[in-house]
Amino acid sequence: MKSIIAQLILLVISTSTIYAQKNIFLEIAPVFQNANLQMNVNYTGWDGKTFKLDHFDYYLSGIQITHDGGMITVIDSVFIVEPQNHTLLVGNYPINQIEKLNFMVGVPKPLNTQNGATAIDISLYPEIHPLSFQTPSMYWGWQAGYMHMIIGGYADGNGDGNLEAYFELHNLGNNNQQLVEILNIVQTNSANDQIDVYLTCHVDRWINNIPLSTVGILHDQVGINATILDNVVTETVFSQLSTAQLSSNKTNKTAYFVNHSDEIEFIWQSISNLDKILVIDMNGKIVTSINTQESSGSFMTSSIPSAVYTVSMLDNLENVIGQYRVIH
Repeated sequence: MKSIIAQLILLVISTSTIYAQKNIFLEIAPVFQNANLQMNVNYTGWDGKTFKLDHFDYYLSGIQITHDGGMITVIDSVFIVEPQNHTLLVGNYPINQIEKLNFMVGVPKPLNTQNGATAIDISLYPEIHPLSFQTPSMYWGWQAGYMHMIIGGYADGNGDGNLEAYFELHNLGNNNQQLVEILNIVQTNSANDQIDVYLTCHVDRWINNIPLSTVGILHDQVGINATILDNVVTETVFSQLSTAQLSSNKTNKTAYFVNHSDEIEFIWQSISNLDKILVIDMNGKIVTSINTQESSGSFMTSSIPSAVYTVSMLDNLENVIGQYRVIH
């Protein structure tokens, strides 16, 4: 009898362990030719012309996680991904081992235009919602809907070495959303209740065969704007290294947090080349930011709700030199 009870207790413990709730994070680091993507830094495009970016943002939705022997968890959320904000809290789920990820680049059709079954006017979303107003704008109007991705900057249009040609590709409409599948996921078990998945977004592949030096300003859903969204799949823009693990852009210097009732105190020491600190919620909104060149210091956020936040430390070129998560 004791043996049966012991076996039952072991079964209960094993089942609880398998289905323990865990916070699932996706970090999708943007790179250009395998180096961290930077805004306002010169790059050479596929056509040999020099260019630099001043914005690059996209929507990600329809995340589907295959895990633990073929079980499927579907996340009914929309996220916005930006160069300095690419860590997504997918949610808290009973997941132990992730096997495959599927997601969509773009806003789902039911939410996108006035014809969407669950679409609402943008002004009705809370300010912190990814489908609310953004800067730069990610919305083209009630009829045309959201822009699935936007990219813009300056290029050398005439080959004289000066970046005088402004370009802007803002992809909209209801036909350019792209489905992505990533197999054989490598996960990082960061804590007993946390799984991190580190992916790479290859921006150089995303703009392959896109003539940035001559394209000008295009806000539409056909032609080059259709091609650049097709590139998501044909050029394998999203991938994961077989050795994916903790992000390499986190500083080894000292930084820590003190939680107060409705504020977070952030304290840092011996951080070189610091220029700006951003506190970002999991919807992609910057809730607090400060400009500082002090290598050591502290600041207190304004009153903020209990949630998970990402704190990014940037240098004057907006490179991420330290990134931390804090649960408030």
